[in-house]
Amino acid sequence: MVELFRKELLQRGLLLTKGVVNFMYLNNYAKVIVSVGVTVEKGDLIKINFSFEHLPLVREISKEAYKNGAQFVSLCLRDSEVEKSRVRYLEDEFLEVYPESVIKNELIYAKSGYSTITIISPSFSEEDSNWVERVSKINRAKSIAMRPCRTFGMENHNKWVVVNAPTKEWALQVFPSHQDDKAIELLWKYILDATKSNDSNPILVWEKQDCMLKNKAKRLNDYRFSALRFVSEKTDLTVALVKNHVWLGGSETTKDGKVFMSNIPVEEVWTMPNKYHVNGYVTTTKPFILAGKIIRNLKLFFKNGKVIRMEPKQQVLLDFLQTDEGASMVGEVALVSANSSIAKMGITFQSTLLDENAACHIALGQAYIDNLLDGYLKNEEELTELGMNKSAVHEDIMIGDSSMSVYGILEKDEILIMENGEWSI
Repeated sequence: MVELFRKELLQRGLLLTKGVVNFMYLNNYAKVIVSVGVTVEKGDLIKINFSFEHLPLVREISKEAYKNGAQFVSLCLRDSEVEKSRVRYLEDEFLEVYPESVIKNELIYAKSGYSTITIISPSFSEEDSNWVERVSKINRAKSIAMRPCRTFGMENHNKWVVVNAPTKEWALQVFPSHQDDKAIELLWKYILDATKSNDSNPILVWEKQDCMLKNKAKRLNDYRFSALRFVSEKTDLTVALVKNHVWLGGSETTKDGKVFMSNIPVEEVWTMPNKYHVNGYVTTTKPFILAGKIIRNLKLFFKNGKVIRMEPKQQVLLDFLQTDEGASMVGEVALVSANSSIAKMGITFQSTLLDENAACHIALGQAYIDNLLDGYLKNEEELTELGMNKSAVHEDIMIGDSSMSVYGILEKDEILIMENGEWSI
């Protein structure tokens, strides 16, 4: 029985031997997540969402959290095999139903002030169209049902961070020509590089990164652009920005002033578009995943803020756009140098958390309220009038590359912000 369990661990990539990942760097990663991500302080309550394969990292995170003074660490396990069983065998009548008890439980965590650490790995669907359709229905039901919880997070009531950790399935997608252990080892190496966990003092490196991004955001805020225009060989898109928009980069603050970093790694500066005034077309430069399906080389056409056409047609994206009115409109616009540390790796990770830090991108769906000056003080009617997008979903789409130029539009002038994918200001 023990040997069977060990075999399962090996097959899932859970047993991380010394030859696969250096445990000093794994501990560094945990320190980055705890001290930079959710900045754990004495008395903090911590919730970790993770998959079976992530247990070694979870143990390191929990240890570091308690060393930093955490009051309690709550573990919330997901399992990809259980999720696949749900997709495969769930009765049709339950595909678009999400249990109210689960929502209430998540809201209890949120309202109790838990800081949330979510460890993710992309999951890939079977090619069968029926499978993708079932996943789409399940995801849509969850997104709509969990909207109050998502809003709680995106409005920064509590500290939160999203990070990556490898699974065998993901590693073999990124490095298909390698054997299991080698693929996992390579993916770990790149994740540890991207998160600066292989440095002797990663916390200091992140402090410098945070300062650099904040300086970049300040320069953009000083210009007070009315719009951005993205131009490349395959893109020509104008994105108006909401009045009194705020550029952010690096760490953020909760409503009560606690500092955290919501994504690790982060190489972007981002702000809020006016959802009513996005016009033109974009072509994706990196794949993204919806319902487990990899979408590549997609061209989207926008008019008056809405996606009006796509080439080629992707049913899974059409389903996504029908989640609610805001799913077909833009809630975020972000600038990333084509020369960022992650871009220079030259790897397509097929994980948005990594790939979005290698390219300029937009996001369909929910906007971040802290990208609007005094956004917390405005009511729903005022936010809608200003052009803030609201949705149960948020999906980043990478559009930047080394051929892209980005212009900031002023009342009587325009400023070259990026040329050939790199910063000009």
